[in-house]
Amino acid sequence: MLVVVLLCAVGAAGGYGVGLAVDGARNLLAGPESLPADKVAAPEPLDVGGPATTCRAEAVDLRLSSSATTVTEGTPMSFMVRVTNVGRVPCLFDGAAASRAVTITDETGKETIWSSADCAEGSRPLLLGPEGVDAGEVHWKSVQGCAQKAPAVGAGTYQATATLEDVPGAASEPVTFTVAAKAKPRATPEPGASGAPASDGEAKDSAAAGAEGDAAGTDDGDDDSDAEAKADAGTRDRGVDGADGAAAKKAAEDEKAAR
Repeated sequence: MLVVVLLCAVGAAGGYGVGLAVDGARNLLAGPESLPADKVAAPEPLDVGGPATTCRAEAVDLRLSSSATTVTEGTPMSFMVRVTNVGRVPCLFDGAAASRAVTITDETGKETIWSSADCAEGSRPLLLGPEGVDAGEVHWKSVQGCAQKAPAVGAGTYQATATLEDVPGAASEPVTFTVAAKAKPRATPEPGASGAPASDGEAKDSAAAGAEGDAAGTDDGDDDSDAEAKADAGTRDRGVDGADGAAAKKAAEDEKAAR
């Protein structure tokens, strides 16, 4: 108060007036003008040792990857499911294959083709701390259902999605892949068919048959030659006999004429 009175007196003496002196004293007492600042709440600290509760969907990052983007009908295929706790406190979830499910659907995602949850049993409770990661692999043989001799899926485009049964709302982005048709086996030509090479055995049989035919032809030729030779001999014999008979007849006629 004394300071204010002194300032007023100085201001009045200097010719500034009482009002200006009072304003100057008020500004001096108020101090420098304060600037407003936005307050930001400090992040919640990680509570590694806090009580564990069931994981919430917003605290779980679920990712899915496949071993291939294209497989042949009936070919095994594997999927890697990765679960990350992105929350600030530890949480529990079931990491068994029956709960950590990979579901195969058609390209539209409406028709279910196969699910690992239908082909597995049991449970495996897991505790994930903040920023903790758990990964597991799921295998599929590109067939429909869980039977040992289940029919293979047809060629086409399919989708795979991972979910956690005990964490409603937790799902991965779909992974798209293609199943290609099996290559058709080439037709094997029948042995001996036109244009098809004969086997060694068939070639040998053909050669043997040709040799037998040649031998038979040779025998036939020999028989024909023998028959012709015999015929010629008979002809010659018949010629000789005829000449002798003619000579004898002529001699008899000459003797009769001489008498």
